[in-house]
Amino acid sequence: MDWTLLLTGLGVNAVIAAAAFFAGAVGTTGVFAGIVVGTTIFYAVSWPGYAVLLTFFVIASGLSKMGYARKAALGVAQEAGGRRGAKHAVANCGFAVLTCVLMLLFSGHAIVPYLVLAYLGAFATALADTTGSEFGQLYGKTPFLITTFKRVPVGTDGAVSVEGTVAGVVASAIIAALGFWMMGAGFGWQGFVAVVLGAFIGTTAESYIGATIEGVKNIDNEVVNFANTVIGGGASALLFWLLPH
Repeated sequence: MDWTLLLTGLGVNAVIAAAAFFAGAVGTTGVFAGIVVGTTIFYAVSWPGYAVLLTFFVIASGLSKMGYARKAALGVAQEAGGRRGAKHAVANCGFAVLTCVLMLLFSGHAIVPYLVLAYLGAFATALADTTGSEFGQLYGKTPFLITTFKRVPVGTDGAVSVEGTVAGVVASAIIAALGFWMMGAGFGWQGFVAVVLGAFIGTTAESYIGATIEGVKNIDNEVVNFANTVIGGGASALLFWLLPH
């Protein structure tokens, strides 16, 4: 075990978690969950991979705060004043953390590049989902239910909008671009396409789940969000494998 790397990651994440708490981005449970999640990711993938986590967190937190009063009036704002807790960290980052643990266990194995793509795809999906939801709730002019294509009120489970979808694709492209830093030449155009398409598949699946079974016993927004990162991350890795190299 590299204790220097571990302690560096712990220190960096403790400082960031404290800053996020005082900035109103996370609650008490979010501080501790963020330190665990962030330190694990930092230890597994160091600065390039950690930049992906930070990018997701900064953009997602900013979007949650953006237009908060208006979203609150509509009844669609993030609870607790936009502060995120441990359940949000697990829902959005749990699968990515799992891929990091697997990277450590299978270090040097041929499967690692696909685990990296799953990692990137998971965060691209989480960011695309958050961006699409937050942006769409503020600027989406014609939200419609993905299962029927009928117009529905803003904030309806399973609702999508053109504006939110486009914003989500742009967000996933930002994460995909960071893949070049993580993997260099081995990423290529295939990696970029795989992550963006994988995220689109994940967010589309999330909307479908939201429209059909979200709200059923034990299936809440966090369960759906975790599922969509698994689908998006898995799809990204599979597409990377299928695309010609």
